[in-house]
Amino acid sequence: MTRSFSGIVLGVLAFLSSMAAHIALAQAPPTSPPRPNIVVILADDMGWGDLASYGHPLHRTPNLDQLAREGLRATSAYAPSPSCSPTRASLLTGKYAFKVGVPAPFAPRSSGGLRAKDYVTLPRVLHDAGYRTMVVGKWHLGDQPGMRPLDHGFDRFVGMLYSHDYKDPFVQTPEKLALWDGETRRVEEPDPATLTPTYTREAVAFIRESAAARRPFFLYLAHSMPHVPLAASPAWRGKTSSLYGDVIAELDDSVGQVRAALTAAGVADNTIVIFTSDNGPWNAMPDRMFGRDIVKPWDHGTPGPFRGGKAGTYEGGHRVPFLAAWPGRVQAGQVTDLPISIIDIFPTLAARAGLADKVPADVDGVDLWPTTTPGAGPSADRTLFYDNGGTLEAIRQGPWKLRVTRASAAPNAPAAERVELFHLLNDPSERYDQAAAHPEVVSRLRARLAAEIAKKKV
Repeated sequence: MTRSFSGIVLGVLAFLSSMAAHIALAQAPPTSPPRPNIVVILADDMGWGDLASYGHPLHRTPNLDQLAREGLRATSAYAPSPSCSPTRASLLTGKYAFKVGVPAPFAPRSSGGLRAKDYVTLPRVLHDAGYRTMVVGKWHLGDQPGMRPLDHGFDRFVGMLYSHDYKDPFVQTPEKLALWDGETRRVEEPDPATLTPTYTREAVAFIRESAAARRPFFLYLAHSMPHVPLAASPAWRGKTSSLYGDVIAELDDSVGQVRAALTAAGVADNTIVIFTSDNGPWNAMPDRMFGRDIVKPWDHGTPGPFRGGKAGTYEGGHRVPFLAAWPGRVQAGQVTDLPISIIDIFPTLAARAGLADKVPADVDGVDLWPTTTPGAGPSADRTLFYDNGGTLEAIRQGPWKLRVTRASAAPNAPAAERVELFHLLNDPSERYDQAAAHPEVVSRLRARLAAEIAKKKV
């Protein structure tokens, strides 16, 4: 891939900022009052190809399609990990999860989690600067004291401490699921069909209250769906050709209600809205998920043209839908193929709030909206890593992706290394291994991958 420096600069100015070729930069400096409100909506296990704006032929997503038309749609947006807890840790800290002690999803009553005393998070930075902060939905970053939402700078929390499948027959655990309100168990073993509408009502109420208080706010709406077991409320069940389609349609309606609440409260023009997913679709579920015929093998989304899905480091596990809008600041209708990552959300949003100096210097993400030096944002040749279970298995640099994994051909057999090299512009589906044809690229990327692995802290 060849681009002139000036072409890269134009391309970098699009996402909330710098990530599209023709975005109109804000006229006022980011520190000018009033500070923007921020809404980050995170789906669970939604595939890159699940939205109509990403090419799905059946799913009805008019509200998300409108968000795409009014802002930025990224085609090379990445979850840094192919599972929930690690990506959520990366979103809040701006770091790869293996650096903050979150290698994999946490079980109930686990001693592990994202410890507030050890890491600076986006909600903490915003809260300390006067923002009202709330997380609604799935947390999954630890259920012990010191790891819960209110420990990390959130004023309010309504949701679940982990996935709604952490129960029999899917997961064997003595802990009973509950819908929490702050530190109080509000609803015991909630019906999964009530989760999306409950989360939506709470999000809308928070927007109204924050607007009435005339304070900037940060809403992190982390939906439990479309993670299995799938469930849609009675109002949406049977509205499409599949249960999965019903779930997606209800999530889309939730986004519509949130944006309508912003408009009704008179704050839409000064609110940044981001929609993305924590990883790709769970299209290779283990047998334990099929107990009692509750979950079907096809209860998952689509990775679009990409190979693989959740829990793997092919593109399907990491590429996610990513939409971002800010009226008058992000030019409408932008589409970018430049690589961005969920690790970029923290530094980008903190900078928009005039709090760039509060972002730790060692974050892995970058501010996607250069405000002073032209071309200071990420380029098309930036380096991104693929973390899986606390192990860096792959690296992307420009169009090239190197994947290094180990697997045994049989039980008790020694693990053999597998090295694969793909050119993601020529071969986005990763069908043609180019390792033998480009040993110099393999060598260069292996060295860069090894250097990053050496920084591992867990």
